[in-house]
Amino acid sequence: MLRLAGTNALAIMTFALIYAAGGSRWLTQGGFLASLAVFFVSLTALWVYVERTRPGARDVLSRIGRGVLALVAVVIALPALVLAPLFALQEILPPDAGFADVVRPVMVLLLLALVLVIAMNVAGTVVLVVSGLRSWLSRDRGAAS
Repeated sequence: MLRLAGTNALAIMTFALIYAAGGSRWLTQGGFLASLAVFFVSLTALWVYVERTRPGARDVLSRIGRGVLALVAVVIALPALVLAPLFALQEILPPDAGFADVVRPVMVLLLLALVLVIAMNVAGTVVLVVSGLRSWLSRDRGAAS
């Protein structure tokens, strides 16, 4: 589960960086969309690889359960780790420091990255379910012959 949670955390950071680069106009619109597509597919493939390389054979439902547990852990822990220090600094700094202008974009980037990571996990789960169904159907055909 920790490896999946690490993969999810890596994906959140990657998607947040892509959105930050696109929002600050470091990437063109085409570059932004291409990087989102490439990294979404790559990180989904990494997620599936990490899930499949788990030692010991597991059925599809236990794999999905581990994936959901890793996702929930990251969705709860990462925003707390990122936003808690920012909110503490916002309380300490005077309002004319303009720190609220930093907190809002970080919250938006984090939310967008979390949505993409949830979509990435759903895509990985679909790959695992389809793969499991395909192997199950091929075993049934082999047994019927």
